[in-house]
Amino acid sequence: MKNRFIWSFIIFLMLFSHVQNVFAADVPANPVTKSGYTLDFQDEFNGTSLSSSKWLDYYLPHWASNRENAKARYTISGGVLTERLDADTPSWNPQYDSTVKISSIQTYEKDWWHRFNYSMPNDHHEADFNGYSTKYGYFEIRAKESNAGGGGHQAWWMVGTEDTSSDSRNSEIDIIETFFSKPQTWRIAAYGWGDPNFLSSWEGSEDLVPSGTPSAEYHIYGMEWTPTELKFYYDNQLYKTINQAPQMKMGMILGIYTDAGSGEHNNVWPKTWNVDYVRVWKKDGGYPTSYYRIKNHQTGQYMNIKDKTGKVQYGTPAATDYSSQWSKENTDGYIRYKNRLTGEYMHTEDLTGNVQYGNVAVTTWRSQWKEVSVSGYTRLLNRDTGQYMHTEGLTGAVQYGAVPETYWTSQWTFEPVAN
Repeated sequence: MKNRFIWSFIIFLMLFSHVQNVFAADVPANPVTKSGYTLDFQDEFNGTSLSSSKWLDYYLPHWASNRENAKARYTISGGVLTERLDADTPSWNPQYDSTVKISSIQTYEKDWWHRFNYSMPNDHHEADFNGYSTKYGYFEIRAKESNAGGGGHQAWWMVGTEDTSSDSRNSEIDIIETFFSKPQTWRIAAYGWGDPNFLSSWEGSEDLVPSGTPSAEYHIYGMEWTPTELKFYYDNQLYKTINQAPQMKMGMILGIYTDAGSGEHNNVWPKTWNVDYVRVWKKDGGYPTSYYRIKNHQTGQYMNIKDKTGKVQYGTPAATDYSSQWSKENTDGYIRYKNRLTGEYMHTEDLTGNVQYGNVAVTTWRSQWKEVSVSGYTRLLNRDTGQYMHTEGLTGAVQYGAVPETYWTSQWTFEPVAN
């Protein structure tokens, strides 16, 4: 009886060990080709140096008083990028970000980009860089996360590029922002940072991965970004969904961090994580244009050009009426609104006090608008006049003028249209 128990226990251990090995194995790389998609960006990290046409090996250097404190530490060997933090890695911006250490690379750079601390000045001018920025697609990385423990995290994330002003109202998506102290989880997050077309509060998750130990083996993390949602994939299986999506081009940031909201670092050095590749595909045939109905807070009615008066009106047209549907086109940090029925744009060209529509040049400031958030609504500011769309006169036509931000007549919501 004793021997039978011993043999049963040995068999159990063998089976358990076999199951563990199955789930602990590295997930193999996906093929470069993806059915129904075309490869748009790729870095396999072959060779020994970083591609300077794709990546800038500094982290948001325009914020750092000592530019070299923002310099990444990394090696590329055997087809793998290894980002590294050492005991002597300096804090990247000690005046405004305390003891945070960062080793990070990015595909985009511009002054004021990602202004996460509004007391922080743009320290100095940096040359513009655009190794890659895009809107929509399937984003994929194969990586092995840090096993250093303690405080810190690794991250692959994206920041919008459309608002180039000091406001920097650009959305953020954290595809990976996983803490060293929680190696069995995958932390995902997203936020609008004042972008009125995206999330006004943080949304995300921090849950256990379905299998494996991401700090012990390679896994594949993916995100499909469409005009309406963000879908996250773990080892090619759907993991989470966020039912909103940014509507602007974004650049990518890839890095390793300590003390940045993920706890105080320990004394295990170096801290590293390994990235096998970064790839982005675009869906064949592209992504459908996003259309919106623009609803006034005061009247509950929608902008439209149904009666073809030359003025933008407001009323109650059917949701399917193309004359009440508008798309957005970004230009020079502003937005132009294009009518789905006629292909014409809102403007103030004739300075009549009413918002008009017509065929106007893309460079015309009177056809360019800024979306300003207020109390969960959006005010629409004309670039040329500095005045806001409103319905104050209740004339049936959309006006523009200097109305207080608290007036419901100058507040609007954008309702997505099902294509």
